[in-house]
Amino acid sequence: ITKKYRIREKGYNWKKNLKQLLKIEKQDYLTALNKVSFSVKKGEIFGILGPNGAGKTTLIKILAGLLLPENGKAAIKSYDIFKEREKVRTSVNILMSGGWVVFDYKLSIYNNLKFWGVAGGLRLDEVKKRIEDVLKIVGLDDKRDDFPENLSAGLRQKMNLARCLLSDRAIYLLDEPTSNVDPYSAEFIRKFIKDMKKDGKTVVLATHNLWEAEMLCDRIAILNRGNVLVLDETERIKKRIGKEVLTVDLEKITPGLVKEISSFPFVEKVIEEKNRLNVYGKIKKNMPVLIDTCRKHTNIIGVDMKESSLNGVFIQLITEKEKTMVIK
Repeated sequence: ITKKYRIREKGYNWKKNLKQLLKIEKQDYLTALNKVSFSVKKGEIFGILGPNGAGKTTLIKILAGLLLPENGKAAIKSYDIFKEREKVRTSVNILMSGGWVVFDYKLSIYNNLKFWGVAGGLRLDEVKKRIEDVLKIVGLDDKRDDFPENLSAGLRQKMNLARCLLSDRAIYLLDEPTSNVDPYSAEFIRKFIKDMKKDGKTVVLATHNLWEAEMLCDRIAILNRGNVLVLDETERIKKRIGKEVLTVDLEKITPGLVKEISSFPFVEKVIEEKNRLNVYGKIKKNMPVLIDTCRKHTNIIGVDMKESSLNGVFIQLITEKEKTMVIK
C-alpha cells in the first residue's frame, strides 16, 4: 500500500532549514508509506518498528479502516479495507498513542467507558457488565468514579486500554501503547500484550522502543520514511544483519596485527582506538583465533564481546538509509 499527504499549498516556498530537516525536495505530497507490503499471522505479535515520522501511525490507521491508501490493497480477516470498511472496523480494536484525549474530562472513568461502549455498538446491559470486567483487568476497578483529569499519564493509558477492551475482538492494533507512561504502567501493558497472545489474539504493535519490540514481537518490520527496510523474525534479523563486536585492549597495536586480523574472511572491519581494537564480523565462533593472533603481536589487557542486538541492527539500517538520501 502507498499513502501520501499534501504538504504545501500552491506557491508555498520552503525554508532551507525545514527542507533539510525533512530531507525532501519541493513537492506537493509527502509519501508516508511507499509500497509497504506484509502479512500478519494469526495469533502472533507483529512489530512495526521505526523512528518518529516513519509511517507507523499512518499504517495502523489504514489497517483500522480510518484512512484509505492512494493505491494498493489491504484486508483484515479477508475483509477489504476499501469495500468492507465497516466490517474491518468491527473486527479490530485500536489503541492510539495519546488516545485518552477522546475522553470527556467532566465524566468519570465509568461513564466515559459507558459512552464509548454504547458508541461501539454494545447494548447498555452488555456495556455495564463489560466495564466491570475490563476495569478489573487493567487494575482501575477502585478508580471507577475518578475523573480523567485527576489521573497520571500511566493511569490514563490504562483507561484507554480499558476502552480498547470493551469489545472482545481477535485483532488488536496498538500504536505506541507504552509511550509517555511510567515504568510500572509500561511493564503492566507489556505483560498484558503477552497475555493477549496467550489468549490467541493477534497483535500489531507499532513502537520505536527497540527493547520492547525485541522482547515482545515474533516478527518485525523495520520502517523508515515510509519504506520497509527489513521484515523477518526478530532473531533472524539480528543474525542476518547484526554484527558481533570484539573489543580488545592491548599494550600496543602493531601494523602487522591489524593487517593479519583484517585478512580473516569472517572479519568485516577493524577500527583502531588508541590501544584498543574493535573487530566486527562473525566473531563468536572465531574468537579463539582472534585472541591467539593478538597474543602473537602484543600483550592483551582486556577483552569484551558484544553479540548483535536489535538496537545495533536498527541504527545500522537507519544510518545506511539516511546516507543514501540526497538533499538538493
